[in-house]
Amino acid sequence: MMLGVSVGGIAPVLGSADPWADRVTRYDPGSNAQFGYDNPLVAIGQPERSTFETTGGGAFTSVVSPFNPAFETNEIVSIGEGGSLTVEFDEPITDSPAHPFGVDLIIFGNGGFIDDDFPHGRASAPIGTFGMDAMRVLVSDDGTNFVDLGLHTEGLFPAMGYLDGGAYDAVPGQVPTDFTRPVDPALTLNDFKGLSLAQIRALYDGSGGGTGIDIAGSGLSAVTHVRIEAPDDGDPGKTSNVEIDAFAAVPEPGAAAMWLALTYLGVAFRRRL
Repeated sequence: MMLGVSVGGIAPVLGSADPWADRVTRYDPGSNAQFGYDNPLVAIGQPERSTFETTGGGAFTSVVSPFNPAFETNEIVSIGEGGSLTVEFDEPITDSPAHPFGVDLIIFGNGGFIDDDFPHGRASAPIGTFGMDAMRVLVSDDGTNFVDLGLHTEGLFPAMGYLDGGAYDAVPGQVPTDFTRPVDPALTLNDFKGLSLAQIRALYDGSGGGTGIDIAGSGLSAVTHVRIEAPDDGDPGKTSNVEIDAFAAVPEPGAAAMWLALTYLGVAFRRRL
């Protein structure tokens, strides 16, 4: 299926630019995408901060945390083996040494940590995970010629919507995470084993999680298109798929501060409604 759909919406107070993917240019679900998770447009815009908002009429709404990732069909899109998803950014993703840890792009999936102390949120030891699958990341500056950046782990640092509250709270927190700030890529899954939610937040250092990508390996100074492919391992008896929530371009420090301020304003406004 080929798509070329733009996403409308309200422009931010300080301009029309934003760090999120703006449109889907191609979607191929592949051979074994998860049933019902075939709407690629859910990957446009910012990552989810709450999930299960439509299940049971919203009775099971809960915050997104490393133990409780985005899950619904209107939140993530599935890519089966041999499939791909290509998105376009209006504002280029730049390769900049000013970006934290050299990360230029963040990809959000629906991987998570197994909770060893439900419902309090504590990663198991040894670390247990779910939904963390191999994905191939490619980038382009023209939408036609793509450079392969290799295999990465979808959901490597599970998404987190808020810096306060519990792992499954129905009420959104008051302090949103920064979805444009990457987690330190030097961290490994073992660094999270046995950690509580508070300790995980400390390691995230304000970040909203996601898999960080440095586009320097592409040889391009800036890119406008990102493609995610679900590798086919060639084994008909084994299937895998990749689920994507959203993409974020890492902004320069000044712009990052602006977006975080706007996010705080948005959360405060919603809480007053």
